[in-house]
Amino acid sequence: MKKSILLVLLLTTALFCNANAQLAKKVNSDQMLERFLSYVRIESPSIDEPDMTSFPMSEGQRQIARHIYNEVKALAGNDVKVTLSDDYYVYIDIPSNIDRDVPSILLMAHMDVTPEVQGSGITPVVHRNYDGGDLHLSAGITLSPDSPQGAHLKGMKGKTIVTSDGSTLLGADDKTGCAILVSLVQEMAMNPDFEHGRVMIALSQNEDVGKAALRYDPTVFGDKPDIVVDVDGGTAGTYSVANFSAIGQTYYFKGNSVHPSDGKIYGYADALEAAAHFISLVPHEVNPASREGLEGYIHCYTISNPVGDDGKPIKSDYVVKVRIRYFDQQEGAEFQQIMADNLKRVQQDFPLVESSLTDNEMQYDNVAYTMPAYLPDMIQTAARDAGLDFSPRSSRGGSTSSMMVAAFPGVMPGGSCIYSGQQAEHSTSEWCCIEEMMQLVNLTENLITQIANMR
Repeated sequence: MKKSILLVLLLTTALFCNANAQLAKKVNSDQMLERFLSYVRIESPSIDEPDMTSFPMSEGQRQIARHIYNEVKALAGNDVKVTLSDDYYVYIDIPSNIDRDVPSILLMAHMDVTPEVQGSGITPVVHRNYDGGDLHLSAGITLSPDSPQGAHLKGMKGKTIVTSDGSTLLGADDKTGCAILVSLVQEMAMNPDFEHGRVMIALSQNEDVGKAALRYDPTVFGDKPDIVVDVDGGTAGTYSVANFSAIGQTYYFKGNSVHPSDGKIYGYADALEAAAHFISLVPHEVNPASREGLEGYIHCYTISNPVGDDGKPIKSDYVVKVRIRYFDQQEGAEFQQIMADNLKRVQQDFPLVESSLTDNEMQYDNVAYTMPAYLPDMIQTAARDAGLDFSPRSSRGGSTSSMMVAAFPGVMPGGSCIYSGQQAEHSTSEWCCIEEMMQLVNLTENLITQIANMR
């Protein structure tokens, strides 16, 4: 009888110790919280300059890159290569630990935050054991589960919510993604028996001004990744399977300003009228106000005087900037033809105005064109196994992955953008849930495991 009791005690102790050992190999909620808070306390707004050849960045962008680089170096094993580039991108390369050939995966997030919302003096506020009601922030902002910004709070009772004090953004876009991926690295380092193929992670800069691919260096990893996943989505329970292709166009209208009383004699060239006529030629049915779902649009969104070398506006000239967005390549070609025809029409109607297309940039491309066909189902399975209900969506916007596809055609396959836990991004109501971020770490691990088991 005594031997049986002793055996039970030994087995119970062994199971308890094993359970504790497994827990020790997982990032806990306090670690995730402190990691995320350390990121959002670093104010790292994007820099949006017309000439990005020198890639100017805020000091905060440099600071967070150095912070994460040093953190990962301390966490990762000797076989993990961690690189901080001259342009302050962080690259993490984890080699395969299995003897079979499986696809490689590149996971991405960005370290910058939008410059469009107040981002100085960020004070993160931690709401532990959330009671399910309104969150009253000190700056007078109320975040309610009955509001669009707080609707996702309805499933968060008892969890840990992080907001700002309501006077600034939080920086959850995309420091949630950064915290998730660094936590993934930590868990992989703590679990050497976790089988995986090659895992690459790239943390970029200036994503929130559409420049994430500008200083990305594909030679750091060397090989083309087989699978790409961008951890930067803002809609809970979703992952993208398609997105807009985006073209940015700039049109220049050079006029000749003389006194209008003698306009005919001295060749008055009215660039303002030419530019306005050009805008009016865009059919209203392709204006953003008339489009939804998988319908693209043409958007003439600004008209202004250009600035001369002396820093002063050239009042006789005008610049029109245009956004072209589409899912379908044929529709995109039709939109570009519309704009080409409109320019030709203006050149004919206003021969004294020099009208020209000065910039035609492919800003990001539809990831659906080159995404592996098996990836959407894999993401859905990985999410389900992490206790999350995910569904595919077509995004009327872009992502880091779509910027990479446009910048590196044939080198970068299309990747899905998955939810990263950020809510009410680009606003002073921005928030996230720590426990949900931990589930998303589990999702990425499940995805890596699926890849490791591919035949």
